[in-house]
Amino acid sequence: MGPQWIPKGKGVRYLGIQVGFHLPPEANFDKMLSALKGKLINWSTCRLSLAGRILVANQVLLASMWYLAAAWNSNPKMCSQIREVVRNFIWSDKANNARAKVKWETLVLQISQGGLGIIDPKTQSEALLAKLLVRGLAPGGEP
Repeated sequence: MGPQWIPKGKGVRYLGIQVGFHLPPEANFDKMLSALKGKLINWSTCRLSLAGRILVANQVLLASMWYLAAAWNSNPKMCSQIREVVRNFIWSDKANNARAKVKWETLVLQISQGGLGIIDPKTQSEALLAKLLVRGLAPGGEP
C-alpha cells in the first residue's frame, strides 16, 4: 500500500491536529476553542481565588493551545478570542463577558513587574514557532 494523498481542502488528524493541503485554520482552532470552553465550564464551578484562576489559566486552559501552537501558526483573530476566554475566566469565573479590572498588557507582565503573570497566547505562539526554526538551523537538526 503506497502513500495516500489527501484531497485539497480535506484533512486528516495526526497527533490531534488537522493536517492537509489548503486546510482552513479554523479546522484546528474551532475544536481547540470548544475544548478550552469545556475546561472552563468545569473549573468555573470551583471557588478559586484570583491566584488560583491565574494558575488554572496558565497550566490547564492554555496548555492545549501550546500543543497546537507548536505546529500551527495562529492568526490574530484566534489569539484575541483566546484572550477573551481567559480574561473572562480570570475576572468572573465564567465564560460570559466580564469587565476587566486591569488591561491585558498588565496581566501578561511578570509578577515582579507588577503584572499577574498570565502567558500571552500570541507571544507564546510566536516563541514556539521560533523554537522550531532554531532547531532546524542548529547543526544536526536539519531534515
